[in-house]
Amino acid sequence: MSEQWIDIGLYAAYALIIVAAAAAIIMNLINSLNNPKSLIKSAAGVILLVVIFFIGYSMAPAELDSLATTAFEANKMDPTADGTIQVYRLVGGAMTTTLVLLVLAVVGLIYSSVARIIK
Repeated sequence: MSEQWIDIGLYAAYALIIVAAAAAIIMNLINSLNNPKSLIKSAAGVILLVVIFFIGYSMAPAELDSLATTAFEANKMDPTADGTIQVYRLVGGAMTTTLVLLVLAVVGLIYSSVARIIK
């Protein structure tokens, strides 16, 4: 009986997260319509993220090396399956994007600190 309540609570939490995310996006779009220049900046940011992701995706290996094949086999996954390489490249692209964004954040922090000291 208590497992059912846990399941209901999890589904309710998922639904609330979806509602909150949708509300955040919709409210930001409504507020941005008053200032179209902010939409251009937001679109440029999203386009930049997509470009960084596709650069990382294209740099990801198209074939599994022996270490990756061993890791897949150890986890009882078929390394020769059709989707394995696709997922491997998607994860590589996501990891590259994360690394680039982390480096940009650190560079931005250093720049803002140095600029504040100079002022």
